Amino acid sequence: MIERIYLNRDWTFNGKEKVDLPHNAKDISYNYCNEADYQFISIYELEIFIDDKYKDKHLFLTFEGVLHKSDIYINDIHAYTNLCGYNKFKFDIKNYIKFNEKNIIKVVADSNENLNIPPFGNVIDYLTYSGIYRDVYLDICNEDYVKDVFVKPYFIDNNWKADIDIYLNNIIDFNVKILFLNEIIYDKDIKANKEYNNVIIDFKEPKLWDIDNPNLYKIIVSISDDKYETDFGLRTCIFKKDGFYLNNKKIKILGLNRHQSYPYVGYAMPKSMQELDAKILKEELCVNAVRTSHYMQSHHFINMCDKLGLLVFIEAPGWQYLGDEDWKLQHLENVKNMVLDYRNHPSIILWGVRINESKDDHNLYSKANEIAHSLDNTRQTAGVRCYAKGEELEDVYTYNDFYDPFDKKGLSKKENICSKNIPYLVSEFNGHMFPTKMFDKEILRSEQALRIAKGMNEFYSNDDITGFFVWCMADYNTHKDFGSGDRICYHGVLDMFRNPKIASYLYSSLGEKPYFNLSSSLNIGDYDASIIHGIYAFTNADKINLYRNGEFIKSFGKENKAYPNIKNSPILIDDFVGNILETKEGYSKKASDMMKEVLYATLKYGNKMPFKYKLMYLKLMLFHHINYEKGYELYSKYIGNWGSKETIYKFDAIKDNKVFKTINLEKVRKCHVEAKVSSNILIEENTYDVALIRICAKDQNDNILSYYNEGFKIKAEGGIDIIGPNILSFKGGYSGIYVKSNGKDDIGLLKINTQIGNLEIKFEIKR
Repeated sequence: MIERIYLNRDWTFNGKEKVDLPHNAKDISYNYCNEADYQFISIYELEIFIDDKYKDKHLFLTFEGVLHKSDIYINDIHAYTNLCGYNKFKFDIKNYIKFNEKNIIKVVADSNENLNIPPFGNVIDYLTYSGIYRDVYLDICNEDYVKDVFVKPYFIDNNWKADIDIYLNNIIDFNVKILFLNEIIYDKDIKANKEYNNVIIDFKEPKLWDIDNPNLYKIIVSISDDKYETDFGLRTCIFKKDGFYLNNKKIKILGLNRHQSYPYVGYAMPKSMQELDAKILKEELCVNAVRTSHYMQSHHFINMCDKLGLLVFIEAPGWQYLGDEDWKLQHLENVKNMVLDYRNHPSIILWGVRINESKDDHNLYSKANEIAHSLDNTRQTAGVRCYAKGEELEDVYTYNDFYDPFDKKGLSKKENICSKNIPYLVSEFNGHMFPTKMFDKEILRSEQALRIAKGMNEFYSNDDITGFFVWCMADYNTHKDFGSGDRICYHGVLDMFRNPKIASYLYSSLGEKPYFNLSSSLNIGDYDASIIHGIYAFTNADKINLYRNGEFIKSFGKENKAYPNIKNSPILIDDFVGNILETKEGYSKKASDMMKEVLYATLKYGNKMPFKYKLMYLKLMLFHHINYEKGYELYSKYIGNWGSKETIYKFDAIKDNKVFKTINLEKVRKCHVEAKVSSNILIEENTYDVALIRICAKDQNDNILSYYNEGFKIKAEGGIDIIGPNILSFKGGYSGIYVKSNGKDDIGLLKINTQIGNLEIKFEIKR
């Protein structure tokens, strides 16, 4: 490639407006949208001028993603048809171009959902959107150029090597360079004798790629002034029946499923937002893997997974349905394109070659596996099912294991799902079995976290389960047949703006950065019969110290782990009395301990208290002179807390004998608004840039106001525009705003006006 020219700017959309890419042909509302609104044929046109100095060059026009069937015309001549909304495609336009003249590229994009291509044919649990939603560019090459390079690392005889396949157009000598951190570690001119060439390179001081040290090399293959370059990592990965091994080290894969969609604009988000999702997964949710459900996703996202050490299970597009023979042929073509396009990414460890949750089809999936293995012999294949004992054509049996609320099971046993001799991975868990909204009552939001914790706990106790992917990272828009009737599936551990639900606390506590959060605000009116049996601390602290009205109650640590197989298990806090009956009420230790046990039995059993606790209370009455009225007073004061003087709780999270965070719970006296901005600098490289502003309502102690749902106004000035409406509302104390650069100014200002405070956020736009 001599030169790459990005073509993301100044497209004419449907003969009317000027738009930049990525572009969603029809923006939709946050909820109660209509999926029929984006199902139509869009026409995009771009005028380009090609100098005649390129007359003897190849001109490869590349589209990273167009939804869903696309026909490309150059100067009104049909040049290419693509039948997948999720793959990159390119073709040479030199024979269609008029040099030193204006040329028109026209894209006819069909986003109707009645197309006979995957994933269409039946219902789908996600919206499929419309438009040219990824980058478009022109690669200009000599007649002699590098068509493709595939780097296959391996470890043999105690040495790290790379087996490199190099595909050339025309037979000519070439040069291979390998760089690490811009230092050349290999540089050799090689005499080519055919269009396919193979080079094997030894690494004397290898820098391996793994989840903790994602070291990346760069390979540059050059022919005269044309070159092909790509990053790669030195690593091996293999799933065995007893686990997953990265560089011969056994690793438990903990991941989340991800949809590539966003509020209002669907799939159409630029590089910065794709990268942000990878960072959120790795740095905020502390997982080591992601599944790209249920289609191939942006290279910007996968590139960031490479850089962060985030493992990727990538999947060909589809959802349950298998169509006719033409439909199946397109699936095989999608598998082929997926492998060829993504195989140099070290983060990718598994090819999903089966349509998600589809029935067995021996001929189709035999061919799909054969294609993947023939194009890449370094990775294994998988096929996601929602049923047990399917045909084991893939290398890894991947199963959507959903928590059953009736029999209270956590994870299924491997032997009940597949044979013992095949690697096994849980590809989805929880999800639709327990959808959770930001504004649900607290006990439901906590239950989502605890259900996931139960599955995670069982995962870590089973060596024969290689990985555990929960459904899913974030809430997403969906069709009318799914979700909550408002076209949203509330299955995420985050909301659509990537704000945290209580379930996300579980994940955040697994990281190394000090973390502490609680499952409850301890407001009894949020619980049935005003009874709180216990709350959970999500933390990696050594212990949590609890204080009540300034008096120390108790420490909670490792002995209080609710799910002991999880490294940083949620800690159960179920004693809000401690020794207070002894220190404040003056009872003996024996009487205090007995009374506390009776009080908690009253909380648990009410009028149906077992006889042994009634006997205890009789002893308290006879020997310690605690009558019914006094018992009721103590219960109301320390357990029920009904109508008594305000109780103030303080929780200190302690690590290495230091308090790193304190949570104070008391009645709300003052409210304010805060914002977390993904970046205050918007960088216009090849198109516009976007920033995410996550906003939240908090009390005087910085606790989330979980039932704050008021509306507010926003206004953009200068170099930014708002994506979506300018009147929004909080949902469970959270909301979000996306702003994009508009090319009008170098400074942008976002004004947020709420009933609990105003914010002004300044953005710098760089070009």
